[in-house]
Amino acid sequence: MGAEPAVFAGGIQRSGPLQSGLGQLEWLSYQSGGHGALPNLVWDVAVPEGLPDDAVEHAVSTLLRRHDVLRTSFDADDDGRPRQNVHEDVHVTFVRLEDEDSRRAFADRPFDIATRPPIRFGRAPSGDLVVGICHIAVDGTAAWMLVRELDELLTALHQGRPADLADDVPRPIDQALYERGTGRRRAEAALQHWGSALRDVPVSVLPVGRGRPGADVVRADLDSLAASLALTRLHATLKATPASIFTAAAYWALAIQFGRDRLALGLTWSFRELPTTRLLVAAVFRDMPLMVDLGDCTSFTEVLRRLQRSVLVAGRHMGFDVLEFHECVARLEAERGAFLPGPEAISVTFHDVALEQVEPDVDLRDLLPRSRTTVYRTAESWDVCNLYVGASTVDGRLLIEARLDGSVMQERDSAQLATSIEAILVHAAAHGDLTRAQADALTAGPPRPRTRSARIGEVDVDLDLLTERLLGHPAVERADVRAEHGRLTADVTANLEPWQLRDLLLSADSGRTAVMSPDRFVVRRPDGRVVTGSGVDRPVLAPEGPAETALRDAVAQANGLAAPTMAGTYLGVGGRLHLAPRVLSLLRDGGWAGLTVADLRRPTSLVTLSGRLRQDG
Repeated sequence: MGAEPAVFAGGIQRSGPLQSGLGQLEWLSYQSGGHGALPNLVWDVAVPEGLPDDAVEHAVSTLLRRHDVLRTSFDADDDGRPRQNVHEDVHVTFVRLEDEDSRRAFADRPFDIATRPPIRFGRAPSGDLVVGICHIAVDGTAAWMLVRELDELLTALHQGRPADLADDVPRPIDQALYERGTGRRRAEAALQHWGSALRDVPVSVLPVGRGRPGADVVRADLDSLAASLALTRLHATLKATPASIFTAAAYWALAIQFGRDRLALGLTWSFRELPTTRLLVAAVFRDMPLMVDLGDCTSFTEVLRRLQRSVLVAGRHMGFDVLEFHECVARLEAERGAFLPGPEAISVTFHDVALEQVEPDVDLRDLLPRSRTTVYRTAESWDVCNLYVGASTVDGRLLIEARLDGSVMQERDSAQLATSIEAILVHAAAHGDLTRAQADALTAGPPRPRTRSARIGEVDVDLDLLTERLLGHPAVERADVRAEHGRLTADVTANLEPWQLRDLLLSADSGRTAVMSPDRFVVRRPDGRVVTGSGVDRPVLAPEGPAETALRDAVAQANGLAAPTMAGTYLGVGGRLHLAPRVLSLLRDGGWAGLTVADLRRPTSLVTLSGRLRQDG
C-alpha cells in the first residue's frame, strides 16, 4: 500500500489508564499477538464538490487535534495494565483507493496500535473520504460522532463559515481516571451485583450437545415490511421504543422455541453511562447482561414490561470494569461446572426506522407473504456465535437476523426463529396484544432431542455425550451419566478423583457450544472403594515434568503468586486476565507455545493446560 497512511509526530503529551469498557478486550487481543477481536470500522464521508485538497487536509487535521484518541497509541504499563499514550500530532497520507481490492485492503489491514495512530484516511475515485478506525479507539457511537464532525468541518469550509462544533471535548484519560478513582466504589458494587445475579442463570439457550470446533453458523435473514409497520403501530399503542418492542418479541420467540422461562443474552454495543460519556469519543461501550424471567407471562405486553424492568435493573449496575466482569463470570462458571465459549447475544440498531402512523384499517398480516427469508451457512468471522439475534433497518424495512451454531442447530431452526419474531410482532400489532396461547400457535415448540437427554436447569443436556467423553479417558473403565431429581450424576469406574473427571468434561472442546459437568460423581475404584463428590474442591498439586513446571512458573511470575496449585484454573489460583499476555510472553521466552488467552480464561486446570504446550522450535 506504499507509505504509512498515518504516523505520530512529536512526543507523548500524556499517558494514563484505558477506560474500563470493551476496548479492554480489544487491548487483550492485541497484547496476545492478535490483531483485535473486532473488525475495523470504515465510513465514507462525502467531500463537497469543488472543495480543494488542502481544505480537506485542514478538516482532517482539525479533527485529529480535537480528539485525543485519534493521536493515541496503546500498550501496557509497568504493572501490565492497559495504557493509552496521547501524542502531540499525527501526519496523514491519503491513500488512493482505485478499486474494490484496494478498498478492501485498506479496510481490513490490521492497525499497529503500539506504534501507529488508530485511524487512517483514503480517497475514493469520486474524491470522497474513506475513514478507517480501529475498534480499540472508538465504539460505534464514537465513530458516528467523528464522522458527523468531519462532515460538518468539510461543509463549513465549503460554505465559508465557522464549523458548528462543541467547545468542550471530553478526554478519554480523564474518564479512565474517574473510573479508577471516584467511580471505583460504583464499579465494585456493580461487580458484586452480577456475581450474585448470574449465579443461577441457565448456561445456554441452545442445548448442551455435540458442538464441533470450527462449525459453520446457520444464518437466516428475513426482510419484512410487515414487521417494520408492526413496530410503528406497537410504538404508538404501547408507548415503548422500537428497540424494546423488538427485543421483547425476540426473547418470547426464543423462550417458546427452546422451552425456556429464563433467558440471559448479551445486549451488544448497548451501554454508555449518560450523561458522563454521552459525548466521549472513545471505546466505552459495555455489553449489557440482559436477564429476563418470562415464567407465567400471559401476554406480549407483560413480556415487554418485564424486559423493560430488566433493562432498568441492569442499567443501574453497568459501571463495572469489563476485564473484572469477565474474571467474575469465569470463576462462576468454574464453580457451577458449566461453561459457554461462544457468545449468545442480541443487537438492535434502528438508525432510520420510520415511525409514521399506519392506517388502522390496514391488516399487517396480509403483508406477510411479501416477506423474504434467505437461509445459508457461513463461517465469516463476524458471524461466529453460539446464538445471535439482530435487527436493523434498510430503506425503512426491518431486517431480522437469526444465527445459530451449525453443529447443534439446523437451517430450519434459524429460519423458524426469524419468522417467529416477525409473527409475534405482526400479530401483536393486529390484535393490540398477544396471549401466550396465540404466541404458541404462531411458533413451533422446542426441537425434539435426537439423543438420550435430560432437562437440567432449563437446559437440554446430551447425556450420551457426557458419558462418551468420560469413557474417552484411558483410565475410565465404565461410565454412565444420568439425571436424578433435576441434577446430573456420573457413575464412573476409574482410579481417578472427582475433580479430575470434572476437569476432563469442562476441558472438552465443543467449539462455541456449552460444556457441563455433573453435580455429583460416584467413583468406583478398582480396589472396591467408592469416592463421591462434586469435583469443585481442588487439591494442592505440584508440577510434574518440564511443561507443567514452565506453566506454573510463568503463572506465578506474571501474577506475583507463590506456588499455584496445578489442579486449579488460571483465574482460580489468582491469575488476572490483564496479565494473561505476560504469562504467554514468559512461556514464549522459555521456548513454549500452544496456549491462548482464551485457554487461560476457561475453567480448565493448569495441569490440563500444560498438556497443550509444545516446545517451539
